[in-house]
Parts: sequence; C-alpha cells; structure tokens
Amino acid sequence: MKQILLILLSIITISCNTQIYPLNTNTDVPNNAYIKDLNNELVPYEGTWKGVWDNKTIFIYFKRIKKYLDHKENNPYYKDLLSGKFKVLDSSGSILYDNTSLPDNDTKIEGGGFIKNTEKYLSHYNDFDICGINGSIRINFTDTTKTKLNWQFSDMTDIITPDCPYYNSNPFPQPLPKNIILTKQ
Repeated sequence: MKQILLILLSIITISCNTQIYPLNTNTDVPNNAYIKDLNNELVPYEGTWKGVWDNKTIFIYFKRIKKYLDHKENNPYYKDLLSGKFKVLDSSGSILYDNTSLPDNDTKIEGGGFIKNTEKYLSHYNDFDICGINGSIRINFTDTTKTKLNWQFSDMTDIITPDCPYYNSNPFPQPLPKNIILTKQ
C-alpha cells in the first residue's frame, strides 16, 4: 500500500511540474513543456478532405496528435500538431500513392503551426520514398462553415541524385497538388 501511494504521489508531482502553453506560443519553452491546443484550434482541420486535380483524386486525412519534439538538443518539448496521411487515385480509381497505413507519429505531412498573425497553418512534407521530395504546405479555410480548405504546396526539392529511381523520369512523380480546394467529407 505504501509503494502504491508513493508511486501515485510521484506521478502527481511529475504531472504538476509539466508546464502547459497555448498553441500560438512562439518563444522557447522549458524542457518537456507542452504546447497544447487549449482552444481546439486544430479540431476543425481533423478528418477526411477530398480534392481533384489533373485527373487525380486526393484524400487527405488530418489528425491532431501530441508529438515529442527533440530537434533542439537541449530543449525537447511536446506539441499538439496536425499529422497528415494521403491517398491519390488516378481517373480509373487505381491507387497511385497511399501512405495511410503509416503510424500517426511518422507521417509524411507534419504540422509546424499557425503562421504568425494569420489564419494559415503551415505543415512540412518529406517523402523519402520518392527521392526525398519535400516542401511546405499552407492550408486555411475559405468559408465560415470550415468545410472548404485552401491548399498550397511549395516544392522545395533541390537535388535529385542518380540513385533515385525517378532520376530521369519525365514527368517526375507529383504526389501532391500545388494548389487545390479540398472539401471536407
């Protein structure tokens, strides 16, 4: 009984020491702090979104997750962010790309946060399965009902090496649209 009480007290002490900050925090936070979606700003983005471009249909699945970010060696912390998975079909319904089976903490689209003083959310795309193609994605709602999402993808891939299976492909695979309006399903 004494051990159970001691363990319970330890858990309470640790949880009380975690400092929580709102999602729009743009400053350094203490080690193991939690930048949390206190106002549920990410909730409207969650779910399935659909769009059509170049005779292809894309389904994007956004989910809010709590991720441990340790990219700053001496300042790791937790943050709520959007994790994105997608599936792309050609005009006949055949699957061109599908990463929907990836774990939520290891997706190819990972949120960064809201762009300061805007209502646009910034995400990053990294796809090592397609020669390290990468870029940034900006999304924002186009309507008050939050059922239409403006999507802008900026491809930042600068080097494709000869070991890439698509090195001389023409056209080079384009798994994501550059600009599209997505509709919530």
